[in-house]
Amino acid sequence: MGAIKGLRVVLGIILCLVLGASVWLTVQEQVLHQEETAVAGILLRPVEESSREPTLAWGDLAVVLPKEEYAMGETVLCTEEGKSLFLLLVGTNGDQFIAKEEAGGEGTERLLPKDAIRGKVVAALPGAGAVYLVLGSWWAAPVILVVGVLLLALPSLLGLGRPPREREEVPEREETPGERRGREKAGRYKGRHAR
Repeated sequence: MGAIKGLRVVLGIILCLVLGASVWLTVQEQVLHQEETAVAGILLRPVEESSREPTLAWGDLAVVLPKEEYAMGETVLCTEEGKSLFLLLVGTNGDQFIAKEEAGGEGTERLLPKDAIRGKVVAALPGAGAVYLVLGSWWAAPVILVVGVLLLALPSLLGLGRPPREREEVPEREETPGERRGREKAGRYKGRHAR
């Protein structure tokens, strides 16, 4: 298999994976109106606000694991009034947690029931949240499809990867009498009326 064909296979596989992920995320966000994605019990949630910097910055993808017990100082994903938020646990008050929105300094504290916590943030993938948001938009799948088809067709459009065309042999043509005479009498210049 040639290098061009191998490259096309790799590009085709990548195109299928990215297109599938885009369609899946688009359906989750645009049709089902889900803010986060659950994969094997792990929640993936893009960070769309920068109130938790430096722990979580805008454009990061937060990896959230549900737990039974939570400790002070942990950043958690919780649901309040139908909206998902990242909060920092700063204390307890009986069976409720005291949570703060700001990472440092003067943040407003609020009481948070344990059942409102969706899970603990265990990792943040820098920049992956922005990719997640783009792939989940309604226009991403058509754009990925068009760009992918163009990339797959590019070698053909440029004429790469084709075997070289064999040259057709041009049959020799016979010389005219004038050409024969001119070849035979090559040499000194003779005038027009010279014999």
